[in-house]
Amino acid sequence: MNEKRQRLIQDLTIRPVIAAVRDEADAVQAAESPVAAVFLLSGSILTLPEITGILRRADKLVFMHMDLCDGLGRDAAAVQWCARNLSLDGMISTRWQLLKAAGEMGLLTIQRTFLMDSASLSSGIKLMRGNPPDMVELLPGLVPKAIRQVRERLNIPVIAGGMVTEADEVEDALSAGALAVSTSDKILWRMGI
Repeated sequence: MNEKRQRLIQDLTIRPVIAAVRDEADAVQAAESPVAAVFLLSGSILTLPEITGILRRADKLVFMHMDLCDGLGRDAAAVQWCARNLSLDGMISTRWQLLKAAGEMGLLTIQRTFLMDSASLSSGIKLMRGNPPDMVELLPGLVPKAIRQVRERLNIPVIAGGMVTEADEVEDALSAGALAVSTSDKILWRMGI
């Protein structure tokens, strides 16, 4: 297991809430919170260097959702630019090709998978078997049964994301086998669950 992945797993085992941030103000609050990791869910080529700098100075693990940031292509060159210029720990995407390029650049990879029904769960598992990421983020994060199934079938860490706004929802996801929960709820960031 590489050093970055091992650190992430260790940190999330202790502090399993991941801050999902959308702007610089969110980044400042995440930097001041006890969370170990941050998911950047917005930004542009103009704002990302400042946002990542704020988080790096606070010693946070920083992951950028490639599909949601503006001014970047959705190709290997954009991944390479991000890896070189943003001091990221990892990349999040729904696109396995971008994650493959990120992995080749030494970044950790998180496959974001939306669960709409049992067919989307099955196709997501099939995709990840053929192109295994370091971790998977399941959305919405309120589906303990799906968390258990992915953990059992893929044996990779699961992050529950989306619609998690209460401490008991975090606990439910963790009890179902999630390593961590990503949320934009700042109260949960500060709780340091």
